[in-house]
Amino acid sequence: MSVFYWVAWSIVAPFMRIFFPTRVYGKEHQPKGRAIFACNHTSNLDIILIECCRCRKSYVLAKHTLFKNKFIGKCLQSLGGVPVNREEVGTSTIRTTIKLLEEDNHLILFPEGTRKETLDETTALKNGMALFALKTKSPIVPMYIAKKPRPFVFNKMFYGEPIDLTKYYDMRSTKEVLTEVSALVMDEMQKMKHDYEATLSPRALARRNRRIERDEKRRLKRIEKHTARKAKKEEKAKQKQERQAEKSNKEDITNPQDINEQ
Repeated sequence: MSVFYWVAWSIVAPFMRIFFPTRVYGKEHQPKGRAIFACNHTSNLDIILIECCRCRKSYVLAKHTLFKNKFIGKCLQSLGGVPVNREEVGTSTIRTTIKLLEEDNHLILFPEGTRKETLDETTALKNGMALFALKTKSPIVPMYIAKKPRPFVFNKMFYGEPIDLTKYYDMRSTKEVLTEVSALVMDEMQKMKHDYEATLSPRALARRNRRIERDEKRRLKRIEKHTARKAKKEEKAKQKQERQAEKSNKEDITNPQDINEQ
């Protein structure tokens, strides 16, 4: 176990429990051996919240851009981070993940691939989770975080029963098989969501839905601004290249050596 991890955990966990109080249900469903935990992704604080509510080091797939800085990258790796390119998962990431599971570690994934306050019926899960589970014969434990962590707002976290995938172990990992496994996990996560919402009063549920809708609009607006900034940056880079090419062509035409040779 990483000493750095446990030092960081002992410092951060008490603060998280005070500022982001969370009640955990279904702790008994966590396997002692290898396992993949599939959780909905509500915010950047999700992994910190999950880790601070556990007493076992886990590993988590994180977007590779977070590891660009060498110092930060080393710290993230010490904390259990595994870099992954979400657009194209490399073979090194697959090998590393499979090795970690074969060593009976716990792996936490956010298979939606993006942050959302809650699951919706159209959400599709990434098939990488299913591939890792079948290659290493690891059970998948569905998880559900009730709402986006907010300071001093009580939250709930649920662990479902491990999904038995024994019947898929001898099958080829085709796209159809992986999609079917992902659908099983999604169904369980949806069930956990509906079970939680069934405990809310109509008034509380309506308030929750309004907040989710408001936050989703803000998220989409941020994405739109980010896309616009990226497009503007690319356009400026393209214009700069065109100006440089035009300048280079003019220099070639007015080069005295070229004129003398003519």
